[in-house]
Amino acid sequence: MTRAQWGALPPLEQWRALPRTRGVKIHYEGRQVPADLALPDQHHRCAGRVREIQAMHLADTAQGWIDIAYNALVCPHGRVFEGRGAHHESGANGDRGLNRAHYAVCAMIGDSGLTEPGTALLHGLCDAVDWLREHGAAGPEVAGHRDGRDTDCPGEPLYRWIQAGAPRP
Repeated sequence: MTRAQWGALPPLEQWRALPRTRGVKIHYEGRQVPADLALPDQHHRCAGRVREIQAMHLADTAQGWIDIAYNALVCPHGRVFEGRGAHHESGANGDRGLNRAHYAVCAMIGDSGLTEPGTALLHGLCDAVDWLREHGAAGPEVAGHRDGRDTDCPGEPLYRWIQAGAPRP
């Protein structure tokens, strides 16, 4: 889903250009995500949740984010939502060097409630990585946020998938 399709606000400043990266870092929301969000008839709530994440990021003056921090987000139904998009520096990996080294893709699961990535979400994460490789010159690495920062992100279930090579289900 493009930014226009999910109703994104414009960035507060111009994104920094990013010609290529070493790969993609996978994130999770790191907060409670309602377990029922994954139900097949609940996809209509996902765009609103992405708008909520963007609003939280824009309101966090301590981080200094100019937009949603992720290049893409993936809902439990496997749909990929364009965040900052390809060829734009992430704001989510921790610092300028980390943000230039990898794109950031957020899985819409959390540290409570919905914590296990389902098959559709894993397919969507693979689709997001493929999209960033094809359209953003992302390199071959797929890593967890914790591989660059001292954090629990992206949670144990998702990190096990990453350590297994981030395979398409």
